[in-house]
Amino acid sequence: MDYKFPPGTIAGAALLCLLQFQTVFAADARYPYKDIGDGKPATSVILTLVDGMAVDRDDNIYIAHRSKNRIRRIDRRGSITTVAGNGDAGFGGDGGPALKASLNFPAGLAVDRQGNIFIADRNNHRVRKVDRKGIITTVAGNGTAGWGGDDGPATAASLNFPSAVALDRAGDLYISDRSNNRIRKVDKKGVIATVAGRGLPEYGGDFGPAADAFLKYPFGIVFDKADNLYIADRGNNRVRKVDARGVITTVAGDGMYAFSGDYGPATRASLAFPTGVAADDEGNVYIADRNNNRIRMIDPLGIISTVAGTGKSHYNGDNEIASETNFHLPFALAIDANKNLLVVDRSHFRVRRIDRETHSARTVAGSGEFLFKGDGGPGPGASLSAPSGIAMDGKGNVVFADKQHHRIRKINPEGIIDTIAGNGFQGSEGDGGPALKAAIYLPSALTADRDGNIYLASRSGIGWNIRKIDPQGKISLLAGNGQMGTEGDGGPAMRASFYAISDISADNKGVLYVADQSNPFIRKIDKNGTVSKVAENSWKELGDKVHPNGVAADSAGHIYVSDSAGCAIWRIDAADGKVSVFAGTGDFEDSGDGGPALSAGIRSPGGLAFSPQGELYVAEEQSNRIRKIDKNGIISRVAGTGEPGFSGDGGPATDARLKGPHRMVFDAKGNLYFTDRDNNHVRKIDTRGVIASVAGNQNIGWMQDGLEVRITVQDFP
Repeated sequence: MDYKFPPGTIAGAALLCLLQFQTVFAADARYPYKDIGDGKPATSVILTLVDGMAVDRDDNIYIAHRSKNRIRRIDRRGSITTVAGNGDAGFGGDGGPALKASLNFPAGLAVDRQGNIFIADRNNHRVRKVDRKGIITTVAGNGTAGWGGDDGPATAASLNFPSAVALDRAGDLYISDRSNNRIRKVDKKGVIATVAGRGLPEYGGDFGPAADAFLKYPFGIVFDKADNLYIADRGNNRVRKVDARGVITTVAGDGMYAFSGDYGPATRASLAFPTGVAADDEGNVYIADRNNNRIRMIDPLGIISTVAGTGKSHYNGDNEIASETNFHLPFALAIDANKNLLVVDRSHFRVRRIDRETHSARTVAGSGEFLFKGDGGPGPGASLSAPSGIAMDGKGNVVFADKQHHRIRKINPEGIIDTIAGNGFQGSEGDGGPALKAAIYLPSALTADRDGNIYLASRSGIGWNIRKIDPQGKISLLAGNGQMGTEGDGGPAMRASFYAISDISADNKGVLYVADQSNPFIRKIDKNGTVSKVAENSWKELGDKVHPNGVAADSAGHIYVSDSAGCAIWRIDAADGKVSVFAGTGDFEDSGDGGPALSAGIRSPGGLAFSPQGELYVAEEQSNRIRKIDKNGIISRVAGTGEPGFSGDGGPATDARLKGPHRMVFDAKGNLYFTDRDNNHVRKIDTRGVIASVAGNQNIGWMQDGLEVRITVQDFP
């Protein structure tokens, strides 16, 4: 089939030439991010996940580099540079240089006739604009996910995960407001209105006004030369068209999630989660038929056919024939200045060009390698899932258990995150080899000793084990036989059984203490690997009603245990093993700040940590607070309002909202790091009491970026 791709209006046109852009992102500020490949050939750079694409008249390609929270440009020579985004996942920078601004999972892109770049800043629930001078501003969205604001200023309106943007011939901005199930328009006066969709994720309304129709999680949008708007109605497995009169119809897809219908009427064909659309000047409409791993075309007669992709997902290289080239979850489309079709081949980690004359497929960006969820970049750009145990290694790195990702990760002093243990697979394999190649199953508790060894507790078989990662990165088994129980005291820790390890802590002599929620005794593992009970006789007097949660040792060797069931903190004396109450009345309440800790209600004591000054900090998971007990025994709140949620970064920790603060550690300077577990963040409270996030964002789930999501929720693509 002879198909052509003249330039459409998927991203509008740009009159701004390459030289002007090089002036804006100047001199050798042209390459502000050399560490991620700026200034290099685009085909040599690791892209991982790309969510949007646009092209200007000078044939510069713009991509929304979601994995790095940046917008990048590929020029006519094939060189890649960053034009917006500092790499941090967040919101900031409006009114200033786009290169210093924070984005949060940027998605669809468009370029207008004046050279302005429009960005669907998805997880910021905004649309932002980068002007010809490189200044970024918000043009739609107030930053709060939701619905509202029609017929008023677009910047005061609520959007809900905007996924794409497009411009009509008049220059009005259209937004695919994905999780509001609407298409919205921002006119030249900045007023927003709904043009398609009633807000419910359903199907219906064809042949009537688009504003009265139903869409279901719309993604890509594009205008053709007649100003018809095409919508990738992903959840309905259809492509819809809104004509110049505002009437909506289905132009492709019968609603079935399947592959069928080539060479017949497009409306009788089946699609599978279409996410991208493009239109050429000859009346052809192109579809990124994502889960069918194909690019399909609707010709002017309404006949559908596959123009690229075999349906198979494995990478078979660039090919002389596009229809014989494999694509994997193709996501976004654009048409370049030479009338070729560009495809974001999302899970092959490439942008590819289908040549209109030769019909061949060639890679124009991406090496095919991938990173996962932020590794190698700033911590706030990484996604975490139930971060749990946390420790400081001997080099000043913050090390934590990224529990549901089955990995141990570190944040170095420069704020860069990397995985140091775990291949992402569930299991206990790999002992004796590199920790990075080992399987770890839901690692939770974590600690480090004075020699730089890291210890992690995780499930193994029906029981639990403790594994050691030495400073050279080798992993080995320290304790646990894979069975559930309390046996093994007095012998090698590797032959001992554990029920449910809640915490581990190393003292300044390298002795490891273990809290097991289903075993009232605290156990220790000495330097010879022998396991035994701590203060056995004294602890027996407490009975079996104690459920140890957190454990920590002070500089004098006294052991402290948080008892989540007893609403108390116990102290085991280093000299005589005597057990006494250190804090908490035993009442299930939160009270007593500013007074003696012994008279305070501590409803849910969890993680414990000592500051360099010898103060004991307590993470209260259910109360969503962190409190401290000073050397005079006075308790006070240091973080969290008590109301669950996420807020407060950049301000006093006492004004911040936390959600399930779990475990804590101090650095040598007295900064406190903790896992804000249910917020999927690692946060820091500095010595001034100011809180900030050092890792994690509001995204959930783990995937190797671009691949299928393991956890599926409504608001995740």
